[in-house]
Amino acid sequence: MLSESEIRQYVDALYETVYIVGITGIFVLVFGLSVGFILFVTQNPHMTKQTKTMKLIHRVIATINDAARSIPFIILLIMLIPMTRLLVGTMLGPKAALPALIISATPFFARVVHLALFEVSNDTIEAVRSMGASFKHLVYVIFKEALPALVSGYTLTLVTLIGFMSAAAVIGAGGLAFLAYEYGKFGNNYTLMYLSIFTILLFVFIIQILGDKISRKLDHK
Repeated sequence: MLSESEIRQYVDALYETVYIVGITGIFVLVFGLSVGFILFVTQNPHMTKQTKTMKLIHRVIATINDAARSIPFIILLIMLIPMTRLLVGTMLGPKAALPALIISATPFFARVVHLALFEVSNDTIEAVRSMGASFKHLVYVIFKEALPALVSGYTLTLVTLIGFMSAAAVIGAGGLAFLAYEYGKFGNNYTLMYLSIFTILLFVFIIQILGDKISRKLDHK
């Protein structure tokens, strides 16, 4: 059985996990959609005229995105230590993990968005444009068509985020992963360690099941 102190630590770690995934997930959703959409628009000739400037913009953004996506999370975490200290004033706790998590997961989701939008048929885009639809309405139709793939991609991104968060436990980022790491390696409290691990797995299963269910419901093809 767990003591009152251990239960309190578990509840605090659970809150920190929800906080980290929630805040990071919001930022990744906004930034990833934005970058992915820009990559799509600047590359698709049915959306914009493929001038040299447009191709250059796409190449620069794509290169930066791919470079950021290829950096291992632990390496990125170390690289961002000065910036993290400047932004949050510390390298410990849930807030300290946010910059690295956001910067690491955003390029991943942006790539997912880029590919999902490209799955929308060019015939659909041309049909909407031929009806004299505004650019805003065209974007609405494209995102509506790509929504099932976007939901699946975002689900995968959230699951990946939980994996990144577990890696961040080694620098004291907080959350259930840090609790499992501390009590498993140093505290010899395997009950609390396995409880934390089980809860993390439960988080992953819930996110995956909900994401798949929503994606299937939205898929009208």
